[in-house]
Amino acid sequence: MEKKDYYDVLGVKKTDDKETIKKAYKKLALKYHPDRAEEDKKQAYEKKFKEISEAYAVLTDDTKKKQYDSYGHGNFDQRYSQEDIFRGADFSSVFEDLFQSSFFNNFRGSDSSYSGENSVGRDLQYRLTIDFEEAVFGVEKEIEIEKDVVCKTCEGTGAKNKEFVKCEKCNGQGRMNVEQRTPFGIIRQTRVCSECLGRGKSAKQSCSVCSGKGVINKKVKVNVKIPAGIDNDQTLRVKGSGNEASSGHNGDLLLLINVKPHKVFRREEDDIHMDLDIRFSQAALGCNILVQTLQGNTKIKIPSGTQSNTILRLKGKGIKNVSYYRTGDQFITIKVVTPKSLSKKEKQLFKELEKIE
Repeated sequence: MEKKDYYDVLGVKKTDDKETIKKAYKKLALKYHPDRAEEDKKQAYEKKFKEISEAYAVLTDDTKKKQYDSYGHGNFDQRYSQEDIFRGADFSSVFEDLFQSSFFNNFRGSDSSYSGENSVGRDLQYRLTIDFEEAVFGVEKEIEIEKDVVCKTCEGTGAKNKEFVKCEKCNGQGRMNVEQRTPFGIIRQTRVCSECLGRGKSAKQSCSVCSGKGVINKKVKVNVKIPAGIDNDQTLRVKGSGNEASSGHNGDLLLLINVKPHKVFRREEDDIHMDLDIRFSQAALGCNILVQTLQGNTKIKIPSGTQSNTILRLKGKGIKNVSYYRTGDQFITIKVVTPKSLSKKEKQLFKELEKIE
């Protein structure tokens, strides 16, 4: 069956540069990668993925592209086998940008998790419960977490007495040339040596404390600062407080914030809401009354004739926004309470009021 034009496959033009071709391939690779397909569509996705990958391999290679433009599919396919087409093609940078994920690890081989001196510690998650007022005004907390820390005995090298020998597996190069069979053919590429993690040298003897890992897992105390205005279910990233790595590129600590409910206030974004019970006489005649705010008690005026469910607003008495220089308001919903039991005198007064009305 005749192959589709490579430019049509990627949706690019002959005049487009390599960066444009790479972007087009990234978009299609993300869409048609077999790992993203349902079981009944995997075969179709694999076929499409191989097709776009073949087009990318040719159009990003100056020599192959020139010959393809000159001869078209017919003569080009006679000159190049599938293995030749993919030889030298750079897919690693594409997939590293795209996924930072399991496919790229599988694509590079089982040792791809090793990144030598560029290794980074993984992020950690911790759910932290705080009081309502602590969320409003901010607070500093000391928490205890379990994480990887650099081994002090070997200073993260993984080697006893920090003594090394040249890595025999990669002959001191730190990288190895490998072949990987993929849905679109055999790819030859270079990857980090799994034995020395890219250093070109390995420990003469492993550190007895960390067993050559360079890090140990232990419980540590961390001081975290919670900013004023943070809300329930928000995530706070504490840079560099996650798992440590021997390279110094530590992971982050992700704090998942849980805010306890308040007995009086309800929060809606940066505003707070509350209910205020008043007596019938206060609603009818009006009055001045003390109400609770986040900043302390303050006196407000209840106008005469106030109806139940009337909402009063106290400007600027809400919560400071965690990201912007603005503060919410406080809204007070008036609840006129009907007395359930009356004294003899109260009954008499209400009867007189009824006659007047």
